[in-house]
Amino acid sequence: MASSNEIFNSPTDSRHLTQLIDNLTLDDQRMLARILNNWDDRDQRKQPRTPCSIITEYTVADRLHKGTMENISPGGAYIANRPLFPVSEEISQSFFIPNFEIPIRSKSEIIWVGSNGFGVQFKRFVGQT
Repeated sequence: MASSNEIFNSPTDSRHLTQLIDNLTLDDQRMLARILNNWDDRDQRKQPRTPCSIITEYTVADRLHKGTMENISPGGAYIANRPLFPVSEEISQSFFIPNFEIPIRSKSEIIWVGSNGFGVQFKRFVGQT
């Protein structure tokens, strides 16, 4: 990861970043703070992720969305999709593992957000009803 000296080449760069943050709404500043607080945690996975291309349907705030999981582990997945949602948002999702006939259903939490998708941590798997 680049150090702050490599990113900010002059005091002007640092002032510009400060101005951008100051111009954010309070809610956006809080979201940015949550993202930055979790920054180090997002790359410290307990299990390695496996590349995949699995369609997942998920519900956020009572709205159904569809995305593609591009990597997965027993603990979570990366979902490539927009719109993006805030960190800590709970989602209900379902997906099929290749060669499985039964969908996997989970309650998950968004733990980080990137420009083209987000990472989720599986909180619990839901049984068939």
